[in-house]
Amino acid sequence: MGVKLATLTCMWWVMVSVAAMMGVATPLPCEEARMRCAYRVGCGTALQHYVMGCSGVLQGPPPSHCPEICHHSLIALTSTEEGKDLMNCECSDEYCEDQKRRTEICRPQVMKSISEPVVSCRMAQWICAADALCSTALEYYNHYCRAMFHGKKCTPRCNNSISILRRQEKAAKLTMCKCDGLEDYDCPAIQRNMEKLCFHKRVHHHQNATKRPTDPPPVHPNDVMGAAPAPSLALAALLCAAAALVT
Repeated sequence: MGVKLATLTCMWWVMVSVAAMMGVATPLPCEEARMRCAYRVGCGTALQHYVMGCSGVLQGPPPSHCPEICHHSLIALTSTEEGKDLMNCECSDEYCEDQKRRTEICRPQVMKSISEPVVSCRMAQWICAADALCSTALEYYNHYCRAMFHGKKCTPRCNNSISILRRQEKAAKLTMCKCDGLEDYDCPAIQRNMEKLCFHKRVHHHQNATKRPTDPPPVHPNDVMGAAPAPSLALAALLCAAAALVT
């Protein structure tokens, strides 16, 4: 099963039309594109999420819809440069081409989401988590703003972590994201707390504030802007399994 999942990671085709829209040049071989993405911390995390989240689309009977987790995984992956290359990679066998055809079911949703300036906070979190610096800033925000989440106070460290997070390129959609009611936390309440406690603004019903992320990828940096960690053991296992298939 692990070998089969690892094989899926070489299938990055998803929507030739979207790739053309993004101005992707000559496609890379899927194996090369996969390796480039896998060894890039943010893209590697998004790739692992894709392998798990889209397994129902890539295996079994032909898919009749695109599951939300697969949709979010694709958006996160294509938000990275390596993910764009992987998405537009060139297949070398029929199995890869079959996987490409299967993912067409997700194309309309992904194209629509890419073009939308405001997305759900859950989707915005996936995009931020696919970038190493944004993911690290998100982790600091999650750690230092706990008192604010509960409506108590906004500490200087919390304010600083919000400032750092908002400076990250991949946090743009997170900053402007909207609560959709499907979060497993009180998104509107945290929005109000931030406006009142951190920005000292009068609370309104409709606000564009950074929402608390749930379950961000674990990171252990010494500094928010520090170097990214090496690939995880789980990622290494995926690479080994995939390598065995081509030798």
